[in-house]
Amino acid sequence: MGQFQDLTTRVKLNPETYFKYDGGEHILLKNIHSDDGLSIKYDIMLILYELIHWKSVGELIAPWPPDDQEKIKTHLETLYASRIVITDEAEAAVASESGLSETLGKNIHINVENHHVMLRDFVRMAAYRRAIERAVTPETVALDLGCGSGVLSFFAAKAGARKIFAIERRSDIIYLAEQLANANGLASQIEFVEGASSHISEERLQPKPNLLVAEILANGILEENVLEFTIDARRRFLAPGARMIPCGLDIYFFGFDCGLHQSRWEEVEEFKDLYGIDFTLLGHVLCGKATMRLDRFNTALHKAVTDPVLVQAIDFMTLENPAFVSRFKLVAKEDGQITSFCGYFKAHLDAETVLTNSPWAPPTHWTHLIYTLPAARSVKRGDVLQLELIYDGAMRLQLLD
Repeated sequence: MGQFQDLTTRVKLNPETYFKYDGGEHILLKNIHSDDGLSIKYDIMLILYELIHWKSVGELIAPWPPDDQEKIKTHLETLYASRIVITDEAEAAVASESGLSETLGKNIHINVENHHVMLRDFVRMAAYRRAIERAVTPETVALDLGCGSGVLSFFAAKAGARKIFAIERRSDIIYLAEQLANANGLASQIEFVEGASSHISEERLQPKPNLLVAEILANGILEENVLEFTIDARRRFLAPGARMIPCGLDIYFFGFDCGLHQSRWEEVEEFKDLYGIDFTLLGHVLCGKATMRLDRFNTALHKAVTDPVLVQAIDFMTLENPAFVSRFKLVAKEDGQITSFCGYFKAHLDAETVLTNSPWAPPTHWTHLIYTLPAARSVKRGDVLQLELIYDGAMRLQLLD
């Protein structure tokens, strides 16, 4: 590699490219002056999102671990060779038709599909709106952590908050949020701050916020280091006695039978017949743990074999150490089999408002956290299963017996 080893090299998206969301797994990126499409993994897109504006290589890689920094440089070489990124304005193509409106600008088709889905989650939106309207006074200075489309900031502004700091690391989304604030006459109350909150100095947010609002909930319950970011923001940014929405999060699990279930040993044994290759060693690895997937527990098709149990209660106001290990028991309430465990959350937005993706609550856009056993576990009524939920930046579930 050459120029991208120089941390002062400036890099930017070629304005003659555009992005299109493709099936939820990849981004289809087409160079407008080529008939060829490139399938770009989502982690590379996180890099490209930062390159709407000129950035030095040093600025781009600074938030990432050392190994990832070298990978980013390699990606930049590939993207530069494909003219997807440029290092000089003169390298951009002369003319194109991006298909974007002048209002959005930036010559990039941002992925707004997921924000559209969240805005259409009326259970989610109503709960946050109620909690924010109850918390906001004319003296409120709010911090919207990971503002996305800006909707929580807009709720706070319309409720009469004196000022809102809206932090968002993605350049394209925060630009859209700014334009929405302008279009709704809320720009004077909201100050948008681009960047990861952990890389923003506490002096940047003055006066200190006395209310933090954040949509930190996910299908996987705890994803993208949300606990770490929340603790950091509370410690460094908030005024003494500040309120937080949500203020707490409860994690529940229960065991269920999904019906037809083939053991992983049987699946691995099939590989030998299909491919003529013995994958027994792979089987030992697969069959040593439950496999996580994000899916929905269907109350009409699946049978809950245990009652839900509160596994971990998190108080965002006092939490200091994000890592935890929680051991818990599930008791079979009838004879049968357990193939999987389902996790869901209850978020306490304030003392009165609970937002949950429980399978038995009004549906939301969130799915559930499912751990599937390597093989079905037969149980009798009263049988006790010992489990352990671990969080150390990622969540894992282990069956202990």
